[in-house]
Amino acid sequence: MGMLLQIWRGLESTAVRLNARWGKPAQHLLRWGIPILLLAFLGYSLTRLGWGQILNARPIAIGFYFVVLLPFFVQPITDLIIYRNLLGVGRALPLVVLFRKRYMNSIMLDYSGEVFFFFWAKKKLNLRKGLLLHAVKDSNVLSASAGLAVVLLMLLAFMATGAAKLPALGFGGMWSAVFICSLPLILGLGLFVGGRKVTTLSRGEIATTFGFHFARSVIQLSLEFTIWWLSGALPSAVMCFQFVALRLLVTRLPLVPNKELVFIGVGLAAAGAMDVSTPKVAAVLVLMTAVGLLQDFVLVGLPWLLEQFQLRRNADQTAS
Repeated sequence: MGMLLQIWRGLESTAVRLNARWGKPAQHLLRWGIPILLLAFLGYSLTRLGWGQILNARPIAIGFYFVVLLPFFVQPITDLIIYRNLLGVGRALPLVVLFRKRYMNSIMLDYSGEVFFFFWAKKKLNLRKGLLLHAVKDSNVLSASAGLAVVLLMLLAFMATGAAKLPALGFGGMWSAVFICSLPLILGLGLFVGGRKVTTLSRGEIATTFGFHFARSVIQLSLEFTIWWLSGALPSAVMCFQFVALRLLVTRLPLVPNKELVFIGVGLAAAGAMDVSTPKVAAVLVLMTAVGLLQDFVLVGLPWLLEQFQLRRNADQTAS
């Protein structure tokens, strides 16, 4: 036992030294190195396809360019309704904070937006102890549960119509897949059954929060399905659903930064495997990503930067 303790202390000491020496470089590598590599790879892949072909393959339906703007607003508005209800703060919680939370999650690691929101609310809102932590934690659990529930319902609908079939996994593989896929639902059900023993939220608040997240997932996936359908890049509704499901899978990957760039690469590979027009799919992927990034920059990033600049300027003037 003593030897194991010494080994553990040695590993802990080594980890502390490595973090002190390489922690910040590793963070910079994750934040800047990986996106640069992804951009280089995507630039090479798209150049091989031909930028002229991609431009000529862009969607021609006017409705596509309207609908592609809408998914950006769905999650922040839903989060605003949910957190105002759970925290009981009303207009003290502005919508701009939820847009910034989404922005942090999209450009950095998963849940960095939740961390930003937690510390902002802790500083700005007068909340009783434990309420904020449970609200953020349980809302994210219920969000994952609701998203999975929507995907399962869509999959069942496609299977019922014969438009999709499950792959043969074998008995053990099937049950393993069922357990892994059901885990968010199990956690959400555990919150509801456990009640006050595991959370400060009431069962009514849990059910209401789940309902809002479920509605948000339905709206989000419906909009993405409509985008693909209006784009004309895919020949059937089943393939549109498959690309929607593929994007959902990529967004659920833990600790993966810049998932939009990852999805472009995955989508290009999927287009080749499905034998559909790769330039058309590439045009849609590039447009969806470019529009999202432009909305992030114009509506959130730039105003936030200007606000910080003004705050520093005012602080400097006060100090002088």
